[in-house]
Amino acid sequence: MVETFTPAVCGSRRRQRLALAGFAVGAVAASALVGAALGAVGALLGTQLAFLVAALALLAAAREAGIVRVPLPQLRRQVPERWRSELPLPVWSVGYGIGLGLGFLTFQPVATFWVACAAAVALGKPLAAGLCFAAYGAGRALMAAWPRHGQPDPTAAVEGLARRRRFLLLGNVVALLVCAGLLAAAPTAGAAIQTQALGAGLDPAATWSVVGRARMNSGSSTVLLEPRDGTPIAIAGAAAPAVDGGLLAYDDAQGVKVINWRTGELVASVGGQVAKPALDWPLLAFVRTDSTYKRLVVADFTDPASPVERVIVRISAGNDLGRPSLAAGRIAWHKLTATSSTIFAKRLATGRRSVIARSSVFVLANPSITSTRIVWVRQSSRSSILRLRRWASPAVRGIYRTTGSTRLLWTTALTGRTAYVTRWSLRTGASTLVRVNF
Repeated sequence: MVETFTPAVCGSRRRQRLALAGFAVGAVAASALVGAALGAVGALLGTQLAFLVAALALLAAAREAGIVRVPLPQLRRQVPERWRSELPLPVWSVGYGIGLGLGFLTFQPVATFWVACAAAVALGKPLAAGLCFAAYGAGRALMAAWPRHGQPDPTAAVEGLARRRRFLLLGNVVALLVCAGLLAAAPTAGAAIQTQALGAGLDPAATWSVVGRARMNSGSSTVLLEPRDGTPIAIAGAAAPAVDGGLLAYDDAQGVKVINWRTGELVASVGGQVAKPALDWPLLAFVRTDSTYKRLVVADFTDPASPVERVIVRISAGNDLGRPSLAAGRIAWHKLTATSSTIFAKRLATGRRSVIARSSVFVLANPSITSTRIVWVRQSSRSSILRLRRWASPAVRGIYRTTGSTRLLWTTALTGRTAYVTRWSLRTGASTLVRVNF
């Protein structure tokens, strides 16, 4: 590649500099895109991978030290040489940068790139991962320009680096060991929780790409949907939003509706005394109330013309059956009576029900779930705590707290490593949506 960016190949020193600039732009942009995409995957998975990636870094260090032999997944090819003769210089130089900046489309002599990919997923933050991977693209660009520094023959400069391969590999081993140590410490040292008030709202709903909330104005409710890449959408007369991809469920005066929030097309509806929807399409959960009972129902809209309803639980109308949450084959809800409160979860495939938390002292309410975690609110007379638990572990921790008797937490939402919770002020009657990154 260094032989490509010479005045002889490019046509002049000015064109050489232009080619190097194009290569750098393509490499940095492509690498940043790869990092952001891997970080987004980690955010969607919402699972702790730091220990696993630390083990991978140790394995990679052992490989580079010659202790173990592990093949690397890669394509043993370079960028197409014919581009130089078929395409304009700005096009082929940027194209070469993109091809090498992506990392997946070329030869990788060491395992470090793949450890970095796994670490980006473990990080679960698209922006931070994108910035880190941009440094990889910058390194690619540097290696296209630097070998000719002080050398009339860039090939001789590369051969000089190759003679120092032993020392370069040793440095790579040290870097991988440091990376493994930092990753191993990440679950505890990197467990800082960040919170942000997002303004007025209640009954949050969230996916990675969109956040929904309800807002009250003069006794009337409006659902506000805020996509990351679009204009906010307001639906008057609607309450209790739930989102799943491009679908939005909410309740209004007629019952529960499911719409395509991008187009407004009605996808499904349930009439009558129903409210508090949860959505994991084609499943729609809601609470149906009559004079005697409250029933938590899951309707399967696999056949939209003939949905199949299933009653999950039935309680006395005098008790409270909370807003349910539906995800990955599970449903969760709370039950409040005069003497106790309980958070339940149930696997829909097996019908197995479990008690997540129960108390006769605290108010436990409003769970939200993903495939890996559950959050809920624990209220007392002096504080409200947003609590978090992984399905795979019985350990519970608080991730957000209010103190005093005038600020309470209520409804929740959960996506990846981000929770949303409604914070009520009993003194002013105002509700604020709070985002908690954990």
